[in-house]
Amino acid sequence: MVLRAVFFGFLCSLFLSSCEENKTEEITKPVSDEPVSLEDARAVYTLNCASCHGPDGTLKVSNAADLSASTIDEKTIEKNIRKGNDKGMMPYEEMLTTPEIKGLVKFVQTLRK
Repeated sequence: MVLRAVFFGFLCSLFLSSCEENKTEEITKPVSDEPVSLEDARAVYTLNCASCHGPDGTLKVSNAADLSASTIDEKTIEKNIRKGNDKGMMPYEEMLTTPEIKGLVKFVQTLRK
């Protein structure tokens, strides 16, 4: 009988301990807004932009801008990447991270002649 009471007590404490909240704190890594490197930005460009703009920015498929002749400023480039434009460019703000977008802004400017 004593053994049964000890076993029952053990099961109750095990059950109660499994019902406690998980007290561990979630550790989050701070997110940097620093742009990715130009090398990484080139890879992002190749995957997401080159099909319309071309590897050197001059392709102009589907009404895409000639990036080699572009004169728009960094703020407008970033806005166009994030929100798209009325010429058919889709928004990328949900597909790319802020560092990737900022890296693309820098990379696109290297395509200018």
